[in-house]
Amino acid sequence: MNIDQTVVLAILGVAGVGVTAITEMIKRWLKASGFAAYAISFAVSAAATVFVLVQGAIFSWGALVAYTVVVFLEANGLYKLIKKPTAESFR
Repeated sequence: MNIDQTVVLAILGVAGVGVTAITEMIKRWLKASGFAAYAISFAVSAAATVFVLVQGAIFSWGALVAYTVVVFLEANGLYKLIKKPTAESFR
């Protein structure tokens, strides 16, 4: 399955507010941290993904899982865990 970056951007910007902003509002309202904060972020990512996939008439269970994971990682900045090699790392 190919991940379409335009769909990811549409999910991240759902409702004009964004998944990250919605997640932060809910986390602050509930005073959540740690695992609970990630659970809230995952739930918001899944809900936004369902919304966009249904609106675009491209819903499938595989797409739901794939896009939810990508959006969750992007919204939480976990993509930064993968450090790109630098020239000095090869010396």
